[in-house]
Amino acid sequence: MSRASGIDVVFVALGTGPGSATERRTIVFAPGEQIPRIGECVILAFHGDALRWHVQDVAHVFEDDAHGVAIKLTVPHED
Repeated sequence: MSRASGIDVVFVALGTGPGSATERRTIVFAPGEQIPRIGECVILAFHGDALRWHVQDVAHVFEDDAHGVAIKLTVPHED
């Protein structure tokens, strides 16, 4: 959750292939740094090459005096 130096933002992505596991990656954002919003795209690598992801949902998590953010990602559909 929130640290004195920033806010923990957990990116969650469903696996991109059959039988793929859900991936999670935490990045600490500095206070005032803009957090991705629903509908935006982000470039992020989990274990391999960086991919472009679509932000599907954003949830703010409050626990005791701490604040964190969970961001659900999907692979964007190509038109």
